[in-house]
Amino acid sequence: MTASDADFRARLDALIGLTDPPRRAKDPVTEAAIRIWCDAVGDENPAYQDAQWADRSAWGGIVAPATSLNMWTLPGNRRSHRHAESLDRVNEVLAERGFTSVAAVQTEHTYVRPLRPGDHLAQFPSIGAVSPEKSTRLGRGHFVDLVSDYRTLDGEPVGRVVLRMLRWNPATRAKVPATPGDRLARPVRPAGAAPADLPPAGATGTLTAHLQPGYAADPLDERPYLVGTAELADGTHLSGDVVDLRPDLVYDGMPVVVAHRRTRDGQTLPVLTAPRPVRRTSTRTGAEVSTGQRLAPWPVPVTQLSIAALATATFDFNDVHLDRDAALERGARDVYMNILGSSALVNCYLTDWAGPEARVVDFRTRLAAQNHPGDTFTLDGVVTGLAPAPGATGGTHVTVDVRGTNSLGDHVIASATLALP
Repeated sequence: MTASDADFRARLDALIGLTDPPRRAKDPVTEAAIRIWCDAVGDENPAYQDAQWADRSAWGGIVAPATSLNMWTLPGNRRSHRHAESLDRVNEVLAERGFTSVAAVQTEHTYVRPLRPGDHLAQFPSIGAVSPEKSTRLGRGHFVDLVSDYRTLDGEPVGRVVLRMLRWNPATRAKVPATPGDRLARPVRPAGAAPADLPPAGATGTLTAHLQPGYAADPLDERPYLVGTAELADGTHLSGDVVDLRPDLVYDGMPVVVAHRRTRDGQTLPVLTAPRPVRRTSTRTGAEVSTGQRLAPWPVPVTQLSIAALATATFDFNDVHLDRDAALERGARDVYMNILGSSALVNCYLTDWAGPEARVVDFRTRLAAQNHPGDTFTLDGVVTGLAPAPGATGGTHVTVDVRGTNSLGDHVIASATLALP
């Protein structure tokens, strides 16, 4: 290490542990903001939107989604930065060495109680750590941990979030293909007017057989692909590609749905994928859950609209999520989904499976490959732990590990503890 490197490291170390004055949310938690979050995510949990149902439920009224905890104090589009903030000071030091791009890569949430409309929050942030220089998928950079405690304005603790960000040098990023390596054309969206003899998009059925050929369908595509045959609800048998699912998630007898995709030469073909899992209207009990139990996969199309909707609904106006030119300038290949948006989708996936009165106790997520427009983000999960809930309330704490993949690999690796009756 040179003297210059040692001085650089010493300047970073001097900033670890710095705290900032509390950041007061511009507005309290509101039912309107919760509804906008639900619209962007596609979450129909009545605990968030149906006041009559929520009043009669174990919640006793409308609550906010758990993973929204750290969105309420974000500055919004009109930022009023106080330049002396500790994170700004860390970023200034890193920028001197070319580490100018930023991506949120990991969060750890702990919830004290659910948020309710009318709660007005303040964030108490501090710098938890700054890593040595690392080599990552995005490029070389430093991880910075921002530790934030959240309290109401009268001082009641409601939760803690540790947000890990990567400040990386865009000049060190490896070249990536312009589009995902897939023999089906992107972006993922309806193929427009389809031939009349194709099964309609949205038709449901059951996969009766599948196989993974031992060769690539396209010399430019080295990823494995699957083909399968399904019996549709009207008795029709359809053979085609099985898409947006890792091979380990596909099995004979699974429910499938028909989608239409364009090939690179402009043809429209029917393909098979998994339908969105049915949302539970009643809440699972601990007795209904076992270790190793799998959650049905949920393929989520990623579009420019969904990325923008999730970013704005979570008060995240970082330009790399909304402005393609800005994203390219910072070394990304396109706009990409924000970590609050990815976490919101995982939150929805978990509570759709567990039921509307399931409470998220803690939540941990790590991001890897970015979610870009034209891809599909497929969530799957497995129960990895069961334990009696602490205290006298009874119930069960269930740990669920969630994996979300896209054409580039793992986008999100998450784990959450849910409290079930």
